[in-house]
Amino acid sequence: MDSFRGSGDSVALGQTRRPWFNSKGQEILDEQAPGHPAGYQADAGLVEAVNTALILAKPLLLTGRPGTGKSELAERVAWELGIGPVLRFEAQSLSEAQELFYRFDLVGQMADAQLAPAQQRSPLPAEHFLTFGPIGKAILYANPGPYGDLIEWDRRCDAVGFAGPVGSDAEHERLPSPAHATASTAATGGSVAARAARRSVVLIDEIDKAARDVPNDLLNGIERMEFRIRDLRNRLIAAPDDPRFRPVVVISSNSERDLPEPFLRRCVFYHIPDPTQDKLREILRARVAGLTPPGSESPPDAAAYPPLSPFYEALLSFFIAFRDDPAAHTAYTPGTSELLDWARVLQHLGASPQHDLEGNKALLLRTLSAVVKHGDDVKTLLDAFKRLRQVDLRPAST
Repeated sequence: MDSFRGSGDSVALGQTRRPWFNSKGQEILDEQAPGHPAGYQADAGLVEAVNTALILAKPLLLTGRPGTGKSELAERVAWELGIGPVLRFEAQSLSEAQELFYRFDLVGQMADAQLAPAQQRSPLPAEHFLTFGPIGKAILYANPGPYGDLIEWDRRCDAVGFAGPVGSDAEHERLPSPAHATASTAATGGSVAARAARRSVVLIDEIDKAARDVPNDLLNGIERMEFRIRDLRNRLIAAPDDPRFRPVVVISSNSERDLPEPFLRRCVFYHIPDPTQDKLREILRARVAGLTPPGSESPPDAAAYPPLSPFYEALLSFFIAFRDDPAAHTAYTPGTSELLDWARVLQHLGASPQHDLEGNKALLLRTLSAVVKHGDDVKTLLDAFKRLRQVDLRPAST
């Protein structure tokens, strides 16, 4: 079984360059591209937690403040282990467990039944109103042989961007029925059913926002590797209990509410701490190009990273001091994502990397919106600049 290392690009990992599939499904080979998981830096504890979850074949539950890299970890696992793209589910307050497996557009089916006679055609098959959620897809991909029709239909729906066509004959023609789709691809040698079983990475983001029954119900489906589709005559979708194809499930929580104890017992848990200054320096170097002095670049696996350019080193130092300052009472505490955004926009606007905070204070004032997320926090941040670094960002007229 492959082990997870959690940092380094393809060269450092000793791998041939492999593609990364971004959230739009685009295949990215450039490991310097924004957001590429080659730049992700997992701490030692997180690496051990991922490997523990892989050994035990259990979901990995991650907590930590926003911006600590919980969601990005799934992309890193999928890219490093070569089992992308990530199948995502963003939990909402009205999310139900069934959505993780499939959705059925009953309203669309009823509307089509009314429109079909006027268009002189038969109502569309039930499969036209079916889409699969991330756990449903992972189970299908783990055992594609019996479900080539459903996999091909789901793939075509994803490509078109909607669940089921309702209305014009053109829509009907654009998405053929599952049976016709399977026959068509088989005739051209591209039958989905002939594809090999594969493993998937599933990311369930912010599960603490979902309904109370979602955590336990989703684990039941993962453990059994099966579910039924009531709207297709209770059709059973199942995969063999083979560890090679069991999905790698990463679940994030912002701890907005407690999760059920039975759910916690069935997960591997890790809390991602706020990054240290050295760690944030590594992240900035990996995620925002051009923040270091010329000639100071280090290989990705270097033990000690050289400092950033003077301005960005000063910005990082202030950010850490502000984040950890007990006197800074903020409604929202900025995290790693805010620091990255701040550095990116300052660089884009032409901040002088060789100047200090004072020398770039006009741009710092213009870009506070990248860091603060609450009206009262603007004054708190301005006060912190003056108190911690003796830099007064307030316009002279105030």
